[in-house]
Amino acid sequence: MTHSDPDVLAMLALGETDIDARDVDHVMTCPQCRTELERLTRVTRAARENGPVDFALQEPSPRVWENISAQLTLDPPATSSVAADDGIPSATRADASPTRDVAPRRRGRGRRRWPYLVSAAAVVLVAVAVALVVFIRPAPQVEAQATLAGLPAWSTSNGQATMEREPDGTTVLAVELDSPAVHSPGTAYREVWLMNSDLTKAISVGLLDGGTGRFVMPPNIAAADYPVVDISQQPLNGDPAHSGDSIVRGTLSAAR
Repeated sequence: MTHSDPDVLAMLALGETDIDARDVDHVMTCPQCRTELERLTRVTRAARENGPVDFALQEPSPRVWENISAQLTLDPPATSSVAADDGIPSATRADASPTRDVAPRRRGRGRRRWPYLVSAAAVVLVAVAVALVVFIRPAPQVEAQATLAGLPAWSTSNGQATMEREPDGTTVLAVELDSPAVHSPGTAYREVWLMNSDLTKAISVGLLDGGTGRFVMPPNIAAADYPVVDISQQPLNGDPAHSGDSIVRGTLSAAR
């Protein structure tokens, strides 16, 4: 499945409402895209609450504006006016006078386009600032990890799971699954669970779309209470309970 374009996620995080409904529906139903949107939203919220990002943005050089003008096919700026006495006969100036009426019109068109150009440049600068905030943030801290082994019916499957602590305190479960396709294409899906040690309690943390997923954990769920990570195949029958058809399973242990 194709995930949402990063630009769409950035626009949603910034509070834009003019988004294609199909993109919104995908983000709401895709755990991976929803997790990324939540992360961008936290970055945006932090930027708004804490003020400007602590680094200086350099003013674009004239070369940047020239390239933008070329891409938008804007007219070049008009040159300075010719001195009154330049040695050209009066008759010649009279013949050339109609061409001087063209410059103001061309400059007028250029002036009308500049507000759009400035707006586009502002959007680019905001996007760069958000990207810098995202990429310079500290890496998450790995608190626990598990090797996921295939169950008998899925003996060739395997995977990895890590419990990570984000810089803002959010706990995220990241999983990777290497497994054949679902046994019943079109009638089943895969779901990620946390279980207690004796497998009598199970909490769904989200649907797995593809081979990787990141799931934001509720604050009241601790890995010590639910240390077992389980990925199951679930039939499309409307029953939210664990199907009993586990693909892989493993127990989280503290990271070294």
